[in-house]
Amino acid sequence: MAFNSEHFLHPDDSAALQALKAIPGFSHLMKGFMKEFSERQIRLRCLSSYIRLGENQLPKYKEMLKPICEKLGIDVPELYLMMDVRPNAFTAGENEPYIVLTSGLLEIIPEELIPTVLAHECGHIACHHVLYRTMGTILFGTLSGSLNVVPFGGLITLPLQMAFYHWMRCSEFSADRAAVLVDGSADKTAELCMRLAGFDQKIHGQMNLEAFLDQAREYRAQVKDDAGNKSMESLMLLNATHPFAALRALEALEWAETDQYKDILNGTYVPPVKEETPQKSIIDFDEIFKIFEPEDKNKKKAEDKLICPSCGTENKKGAKFCMHCGTSLEPVKLKCPSCGEELDGSETFCPKCGKRIKD
Repeated sequence: MAFNSEHFLHPDDSAALQALKAIPGFSHLMKGFMKEFSERQIRLRCLSSYIRLGENQLPKYKEMLKPICEKLGIDVPELYLMMDVRPNAFTAGENEPYIVLTSGLLEIIPEELIPTVLAHECGHIACHHVLYRTMGTILFGTLSGSLNVVPFGGLITLPLQMAFYHWMRCSEFSADRAAVLVDGSADKTAELCMRLAGFDQKIHGQMNLEAFLDQAREYRAQVKDDAGNKSMESLMLLNATHPFAALRALEALEWAETDQYKDILNGTYVPPVKEETPQKSIIDFDEIFKIFEPEDKNKKKAEDKLICPSCGTENKKGAKFCMHCGTSLEPVKLKCPSCGEELDGSETFCPKCGKRIKD
């Protein structure tokens, strides 16, 4: 029986997608993208520029896909090899999704980890990420410079771009969970993250995964309660499509210790009743956007001036008398003649004793 993607979908994935859809302008961007998007155009580029892997071309990689797709309950996608020294893999398309591996990826990771990469990419398909990720990949990522399908770029506001990147990062956690389920443990996903962080096949020496995880724990502790570090993290992740490698490894290993993972693996998982209110994302967008809010110079200027109530002249902050007419700029304290209650001058009747102040 195939794993149900709704059972292993990361909560931040669904919360971030809800947040993305709520950003003003997303619906217009989506309509514009769907109007211009051509799945056929992308597939033609794959056929003309990449190497399609299959029965007659490196068949072992395509064979790796079959048991993975069976476990995740999806059709076997097309698989391509792309010349790119950067280690990467991505999934695109809509009705007929496909997976692309880069030549750089095959150089830095051992062959036994390729099924983990493929399981991760198939996880995106199983979780129904592909359309949105294709959109993000074309607008911001790998294909942004190769396909002329973004004449509506003016619709991409900073909040929308940040929300899109944030969801893409969160969707990686769901795909990691798919790979952990397919592999039966988080060990290979954690090792893959460590290799992508810098420990490739050419480096001789024993890998120390626990030391790598200690980095993630130290990072998490430093960011947790420090506002300055949180702001720095937001800036570092501004244009990032993937979470930090060490944190991905730690997240995968921690999830593999949960009852949820064990029950899904055993086929006994019963999902909790869904909450009516959307789950809150781990990213506080309001706090992030404050970093980029321009300072209201007019408001600051007004706060630094004292306006004379008599002639309207602007006086420097701290002045006691108007430099033009000599009127006192200090607030006049009024009192009720009957009870002595302090007034601000706007009252017609005393709020304490009810005596009429103004006729």
